Amino acid sequence: MKKNRAVFATLILGASLLAAFPKRLGGQAGALPSHDLSALEEAFSSYSKDFRALEAPLHGDELQEVEFLDEVATTAEDRLHAANAMLEMYKNISCKPDREKVKPIVKEQFNYYSWQMGNEADRSAGSLQFAKLPAIAQMGLKMKDDLRAAKSKLDEIAASLK
Repeated sequence: MKKNRAVFATLILGASLLAAFPKRLGGQAGALPSHDLSALEEAFSSYSKDFRALEAPLHGDELQEVEFLDEVATTAEDRLHAANAMLEMYKNISCKPDREKVKPIVKEQFNYYSWQMGNEADRSAGSLQFAKLPAIAQMGLKMKDDLRAAKSKLDEIAASLK
């Protein structure tokens, strides 16, 4: 729990610093390929909005399924947002020794987020047995595929950290 709070506090501080000082610090230009996660983040935001829009007329297992899928989408969006902020902070570390100290932490977080995306893809697939409406099942399957794509993207980024 304390580790999560520390990571969250670091992300908030980093995001604030990026907002205040958006100019890239020197010395690392071109050090990493662009790994923008905002398109995936937006996709999960859209899933969440779509699932919430479907909730009103539902009840019972069907409502619980849509609420579960909405929660998965929201959590994936949050994780991708945090990963994007972490990556931006990492890219802006210009001191090589500091960058080397931070790299294992960033890689560990990306590996954790990747594992979570895979886990949520499996949980989502298993939960779709309760989806009676074709629209919910179809959206759930597409989201499962996007969770797997997000996992692959996070794995790719973790492997590319220099």
